[in-house]
Amino acid sequence: MKDELSHRWTTLKIKADLLCMGIRFNDAARDIYRRQNPCFDTKTGNVGIHLVLDSRSYVLVTVSHAFDQQSPYFLAYHDSQLVLMNDGRIVSHVHVTETPMPNWYSNKTTTGSLMPSFFLHEGKSFLHQAYSGCDFHSLELACKFCGTGSSWKIGTHIEIGETVAAAVEENQGYHVCLGGGTRMPGKRNIDYFAECITSIRERNVTVPIWIEMTPSENNSDILNLVELGANSFGFNIEIWDDAMRKEICPGKSSISKNRYLGASSEVLSALGPNRVGSCLVIGLESIDSSIEGATTLAENGIQPCILPFKPWDKSSFKKMTPCKAEDLIQVSKCATEAMIKNRISPADNQGCLLCDGCTIDHDMYELLVAEGRQL
Repeated sequence: MKDELSHRWTTLKIKADLLCMGIRFNDAARDIYRRQNPCFDTKTGNVGIHLVLDSRSYVLVTVSHAFDQQSPYFLAYHDSQLVLMNDGRIVSHVHVTETPMPNWYSNKTTTGSLMPSFFLHEGKSFLHQAYSGCDFHSLELACKFCGTGSSWKIGTHIEIGETVAAAVEENQGYHVCLGGGTRMPGKRNIDYFAECITSIRERNVTVPIWIEMTPSENNSDILNLVELGANSFGFNIEIWDDAMRKEICPGKSSISKNRYLGASSEVLSALGPNRVGSCLVIGLESIDSSIEGATTLAENGIQPCILPFKPWDKSSFKKMTPCKAEDLIQVSKCATEAMIKNRISPADNQGCLLCDGCTIDHDMYELLVAEGRQL
């Protein structure tokens, strides 16, 4: 048991490295990328290749940005097996496999578009909406770490409904993750999600639907989405320190953290525990501030989702240094301890908050529980 836990800690540290540094874009990575992303979507820049570590932990690794080319990690084939390399040496103690993409990736909607142009398969069974565009970019109020741009590309509610129906027919375990970008005024967000939820529910009444959005001014808007069939929500504060949040997120920061907490409380009242979360980007503010934010979120029943800062090529911060893996591990450990203390389980959430591809939160939670931590 001790040896197994030690091995899992090693795998977690490698996953943290991969999330922060990405991998170099060589022929092996390019082939996987083309198979997994046939429509070449960027989704805020956070699209790369999907791997599984030790047959248990999924990871989404970026490959296409300038900072990725500085990574010591790359993929290669050894005796016809995919292997992870670090500075020219095989990382032999971690088994790496390519995540296979589903059959519905070859399907088209009634509009003639390939279905993976509307949703990307991530992790074990998650449908993450493919999109580009945010009105905060158009207003020159974009989050400075974001590379989604101002030109919108997003599926209609009919295309969304058709794609979800085809995907769930193949995999009954899917969770739907809707969101990305902010439409202004805020009612456009609500109206769009309402149409998408309705279109999905016309075809399937049970698939979990997670919504990522900035909280609207009225709780009634959120409750309306719940009534239509939304099961869980993500309200991403991004940066906890108020001064830095205003500097880094000039648009989003116009919505106070208290409003984010209030909207989350409304969701918890309507849907129960383990149904709301908020992302924090690590590596731009102080570690202490990030830990304070994660702890406060957990104390309010909100699952903190700890994401490392990465300098996307199309963002204002493209020349900055990526988050350090040790900082990601430190904050994630504190966030997970706060989740355990406040009886929040990432394994009991839905949608993006249940997916382990972009964080080490789930890995950390499993390890701490295995070491004797109790809910």
